[in-house]
Amino acid sequence: MTKTKGSRRPHHDLTTGSIPSHLIRMTLPLVIGLLANMAYGLVDLYFVGMLGDNELAAMGYVTSVTMLLISACIGLSAGTSSVLARASGRKDHDAIVCLSTSSFYLTLLISLGLSLIGLITINPLFTLIGANEAILPLIRDYIVIWYISSIFVIAPIVGMAAMRAMGDTMTQTKINIAAAIANVILDPIFIFGWFGFPRLEIQGAALATAIARGGVFFAIYGVLYYRFEAIEFSRAILERFREAARSILQVAVPAAATNMIIPAGNVVLIGIISGYGQNAVAATNVAARIESLCLVFFFSLSAVIGPVVGQNLAAHKFDRIEEALKTVLAFCLAWGAVLAVTIALLANFLAGQFSDDPYIIEKAVAYLYLIPVSYGAYGFVMSANASFNGIGRPLPGVIVSTLRTVVLPLPIIYFASMYYDLPVIYGITSACNIVAGAVSFFWVMKTVRDLRPEPRPATQVSG
Repeated sequence: MTKTKGSRRPHHDLTTGSIPSHLIRMTLPLVIGLLANMAYGLVDLYFVGMLGDNELAAMGYVTSVTMLLISACIGLSAGTSSVLARASGRKDHDAIVCLSTSSFYLTLLISLGLSLIGLITINPLFTLIGANEAILPLIRDYIVIWYISSIFVIAPIVGMAAMRAMGDTMTQTKINIAAAIANVILDPIFIFGWFGFPRLEIQGAALATAIARGGVFFAIYGVLYYRFEAIEFSRAILERFREAARSILQVAVPAAATNMIIPAGNVVLIGIISGYGQNAVAATNVAARIESLCLVFFFSLSAVIGPVVGQNLAAHKFDRIEEALKTVLAFCLAWGAVLAVTIALLANFLAGQFSDDPYIIEKAVAYLYLIPVSYGAYGFVMSANASFNGIGRPLPGVIVSTLRTVVLPLPIIYFASMYYDLPVIYGITSACNIVAGAVSFFWVMKTVRDLRPEPRPATQVSG
């Protein structure tokens, strides 16, 4: 159905005005929205932790795999954001409609494929990464519902990227807050069987999250269709689908590789940590979930820098791109230092909220002492990768992420695990974050400078 083009297209021009102001205006609402979004997992973890340590360990395995799949689809969102930001920088609304709608079709196809593959590989996959016979049934209870409802997880990620490319982060924040509140309410009802509902335990956590995320799906795409006028289900769009999909996938495929490298490395890491015992997996999962909330500012900033870079690239404003990257680096280092000190002071309290087991608390605290030292560098890696995607050159991001999560840490961690305790593993991870942060800064700045057009030589006038 083709809609009449109206005037309600709330696109924000990022090619003029103060760079820090744009970053703050877009990042702060997104911080709140991502906190709400990440609260799904943290709330699930809190209530599931009341069921027992096996359930807590099961959530650790589930998280490592679902994050891998979500990260693949974040690549699709990066491709969508990159092409839409450049179209927005050119003020080309017809291209925005075609690209937004095509990204929706792509998301439907990809989520269906991932769900089918996931459902038939549950037992072999989780056995491969270390889950034992006591944990596998608990994993199945959660992951089957997650796979069936994966479209509600994946499609909103892409839809929200489209909104960010057009400079709006406030709308998705409001939607995510409402959904997080719904999840908090539904979790104990389904997990513990309140108000006459059956007690579903870990399966109830998955069901509550699926319902809340379903609400997000319909809200996001309703807003894109009616308010942004960026979705159009017409034959003309279908005829242009192949061309639009190709332009999205040129960035999305390498960006997906970049994003998948991180959780793929984490899956291997969880397999190594399984050698320390199931409680070591539970401890790492507790700390990692706390970490996900602590990193929300960096996630938000990386989601914003891509559209800023993309729009200014389309407008050939390279000085603004360099200014944005330097501003992001300053933000990341300053906030990283604040986080490292704050988390160290609160580590025992935070870990104790999710388990009473002394071993789980001890190892989670070790994680929270060692890895936050590198948060500033890791935060800039996120923004550098998003910037590479924004300018349509995602390959350097793939290389930096591979360096950070695979090439540097995994061989060292594997051999260290034979001789040293778990905190050494965390320390190695932290050091690799710092190295990758330095590499990413110099690389992204060089890439932007290389994009500048060559200055024309001065014309010689003979006297």
